[in-house]
Amino acid sequence: MRKESFVRWERVVAALFVAIAASAGYAEEKPWSRAYRGELYPIVQMLGGDTVTTFNGVRQLETDDTPVFGAGMGLNLNDHLNINTEFLLGSMGSAQGPAHIPDSAEDLNVGVWLWNLNLDYNILKSRLTPLVTGGFGLFRVHEGSEHISETHWSYNVGAGGRWDITNSIALRVIYRLTWTRFENTDDPFQFDGVTANLIFMFK
Repeated sequence: MRKESFVRWERVVAALFVAIAASAGYAEEKPWSRAYRGELYPIVQMLGGDTVTTFNGVRQLETDDTPVFGAGMGLNLNDHLNINTEFLLGSMGSAQGPAHIPDSAEDLNVGVWLWNLNLDYNILKSRLTPLVTGGFGLFRVHEGSEHISETHWSYNVGAGGRWDITNSIALRVIYRLTWTRFENTDDPFQFDGVTANLIFMFK
């Protein structure tokens, strides 16, 4: 009797596995598209430090690697084009002093915020695709005690990949180069680093 009961449960479990496998296969075969879906996502981005001279080489300004955090929203115009905007905040360590006197720089911690408007191009229509991106925005630094307050245009380019895990969740990782110019600097500042987004999609 117990043996017959065991066989019946075994058949039920086997039938469930078959049903799950068939459902998964059917889901994969269904037409899929990211087009016309809106997106919301948190952002973690690393801004790699840079060193430039100011006032025609008289002084030197150096910034540390800086993690910034924020949020973004976007819209998939079709399966390939995505337009998105992002806002990020962080705190950037820096040192400035005479360019030709070693160990004379003064340490300074400044707040930064960054706004971007980007256009991504997903190269493939599939759920897993490489992408390229570019955009522009504003980069602001501020420090109250030193009365530092500057806002300048910024520009960025990047490349990476996107994985649409489900119809409502995607993962995007991009290596991005951002550059801007501060007051009295001889060259543009360049920040490079990786940005990662966990994207929630909706219609």
